Amino acid sequence: MEKVKLETENPYYKRNQIDKVLKKLDKEKRKKARNRGIIILIIVIVIMSCLNMISTRFYSIYSNGISVVWKHFVYILAGLVCFVITSQINYKSYNKNRTSGLLFLSSILIFISVIIGSKIPALHRIIPEVNGGIGWIRIGPISIQPSELMKLPFIIVIAHILEKCEEERYDDKRILMTLCPVFFIYMLLINLQKDMGTSIHYMGIFCFMLFMSRINMKYIVTVSTVVFTLIGGLFYYVNTLSELGDKSYKIKRVASFLNGLLKNEYDYGIGYQVGQSLIAFGSGGLIGKGYGNGVQKYKYLPEIETDFILASYGEELGFIGMLLLLTIFLLLFNITQRTAMETKDYFGKYLAMGIGGYIIIQMIINLSVALGILPVFGIPMPFFSSGGSSIVTVFSALGIIININKNR
Repeated sequence: MEKVKLETENPYYKRNQIDKVLKKLDKEKRKKARNRGIIILIIVIVIMSCLNMISTRFYSIYSNGISVVWKHFVYILAGLVCFVITSQINYKSYNKNRTSGLLFLSSILIFISVIIGSKIPALHRIIPEVNGGIGWIRIGPISIQPSELMKLPFIIVIAHILEKCEEERYDDKRILMTLCPVFFIYMLLINLQKDMGTSIHYMGIFCFMLFMSRINMKYIVTVSTVVFTLIGGLFYYVNTLSELGDKSYKIKRVASFLNGLLKNEYDYGIGYQVGQSLIAFGSGGLIGKGYGNGVQKYKYLPEIETDFILASYGEELGFIGMLLLLTIFLLLFNITQRTAMETKDYFGKYLAMGIGGYIIIQMIINLSVALGILPVFGIPMPFFSSGGSSIVTVFSALGIIININKNR
């Protein structure tokens, strides 16, 4: 008893206890600041997104039926509801074998159902072919893209596998042998839906999560080289088919991209959108034409509210506006990665990394398409493009980041 009393009266002991309390308070302060940062960035992005959508589709707000603008507002509201819900669910509950397995099986069954349903003529109204792909389910005025919704379960499944591999102390080869079959099942089913853009996004997420893991860089480089060699080979194959006279939509789309990239030629068919998008960015200049003053939205750039929403934004707000938007996304990405680095458990670490990679890679792909650096893939701009599946998934993912910050 006397020893304990002497120990507690020791000034060094007291200082140590004070330091521990201060560190704990500092940690809690950082958690709250990070979550506040995410919420502030989301508010700013939502305001920018809604204003941009109003400007882009202003001429059709009062048209018959539900306008694109009102739909976008509804999607944003649904996304915010999902954000609140996922921020309240302890992220560790996703790490259970049963939960992760259920998410994986559900994803596979949904993909298979879409593929089989597309072959049944009676279901073509529900599962139509859109721009050469079959990855959509239409129920009345609502369109759902399962491959977009399944990106979050995919990240959870990969994070779960990586966490188990860390626990069991698997060597690098065994980790890859465990991960790759799961990855290739997703790739096979997404490619059977003829959705090249989404499959490339999944590849990017997977390679990013591998890169951020403890796997030796030589194995990551090998896997990444194989993946991107396959993509390069696919482009070459598509270009060859185009030269031989294959006129399918996907072939023409990639061939048009190659003509634009290598020859700076944008035809009035498939390449028309990219050509008009580049005109929009170029005419925006340094400070843009001003909010609401863009002209590409007046049917010069068809379906501008989807894949080419940034063309309208860049035309009206210019290089400075684009720089501001990219800065916001980089800040959001930085928060997710800092959260990952400070999370003690491997699952939370990989989950936060994967979510950050998912959002930033999607943004890069969309911007690259709008600038003609990549083919027109049909990948939406996070928060901005008109598409409920993407908006709901991104908001849900950021809700999980909030929860990781609270419970790590």
